[in-house]
Amino acid sequence: MNRQVPENSQPIAIVGNGRVARHIIHYFELVGQPYTHWFRGSAKHPNPTNSSRLARFKHKFQSAFVRRKTLSEVIQTAELVLLLISDDAIESFIDQNVCLRHKKLVHFSGSLTTIKAVGCHPLMTFGSEFYDLQQYQNIPFVVDQGVDFKQLFPKLCNAWYEIEPANKVRYHAMCVMAGNFSQMLWQATAKALQNMNLPAELMHSYLQQNTENYLNDPENALTGPFVRGDVNTIEQHLQNLQSHPLGELYRAFYNLYQQPNSAAQRSQL
Repeated sequence: MNRQVPENSQPIAIVGNGRVARHIIHYFELVGQPYTHWFRGSAKHPNPTNSSRLARFKHKFQSAFVRRKTLSEVIQTAELVLLLISDDAIESFIDQNVCLRHKKLVHFSGSLTTIKAVGCHPLMTFGSEFYDLQQYQNIPFVVDQGVDFKQLFPKLCNAWYEIEPANKVRYHAMCVMAGNFSQMLWQATAKALQNMNLPAELMHSYLQQNTENYLNDPENALTGPFVRGDVNTIEQHLQNLQSHPLGELYRAFYNLYQQPNSAAQRSQL
């Protein structure tokens, strides 16, 4: 049975000015969610990358001469405050700002569990350019157990899933490895190709197809020498990478593949 949620006319206060904060502000603007915004050192931070040079200059010029409102003033009309700051700073920031004491506090950290604020983690990477509305609405949120995402954000139609506190650190570690680590591997590969006088973009179609294959058929997407059992090729790779920073990583992945309970092994049974 669908429950009707009252329209939220109150602004949501956003604390922070990193990529996540700027993307969420843009998302709120697309769906018509009122918001207020506070961050430290506004005069040192231009508008998002998408803004024109003139707009960024105007923002910087105005910031130098207009008195900035305090955190207390900015959040005064808001019941809900989003703390979109670094994970390590969240709890101390709450402790240091008494004006937050009677507000609903929400953080977007994927690993933090605290009684001082509830967690709603957007499982998405946020680049320097804004996304369109559909892309924002496709972002799944992983929320602390017992949190009603729709009650917090009635204007957002994102899917959301609850997670037990004991699983949060492992969940976030897996997300980091799947997303951030793969980016590091791609960057290292691009650099290696350039050192071989090959274009860095040579891998683009290959990486794109690998991603699509995984999304379409996760259990059977893996290919290459591990799957084929090309032991000689694998040994040559390991020998060549002996003095390379990624050599041990290659061996670690090979060991992972050989474990009987690995997903890759199961897909070959």
